Amino acid sequence: MAAKLFILAALFAVATCQYVAPVPAYKPAYAAPAYKVPEPVYPDAHPAYKFAYNVHDPSTYDVKSQEETRDGDYVSGVYTVAEADGTKRVVTYADNGHGFEAVVSKEGAAPAPYAPKYAAPAYPAPVAPAYPAPYHG
Repeated sequence: MAAKLFILAALFAVATCQYVAPVPAYKPAYAAPAYKVPEPVYPDAHPAYKFAYNVHDPSTYDVKSQEETRDGDYVSGVYTVAEADGTKRVVTYADNGHGFEAVVSKEGAAPAPYAPKYAAPAYPAPVAPAYPAPYHG
């Protein structure tokens, strides 16, 4: 009976025991320096440019052009594209600092579509075949 009480007391001691691991006492070798975000450097504080191009390729029928200018926040330009129906699409655009605005227009008129006139073929009237006279012999 004493052995049973000893085992029961040992189990109780193990069950109620809490092991706390020691906390390591160390410090970092150095203090990390505070990071400072660098200020952006803009070499051209007032952007300004002007460009233009023209394309006229007779082998692919690619005909277009564009012109654009920029002075600070003001951007404006125009581009043209030759459409497949023979007209020219002209887009004039600008951004005056209040948002992008575009005006699209067409120059020229599309030619009337070619549709050949239909003429019904003339067929001769059917002719009844000639049968020999019946035999009454």
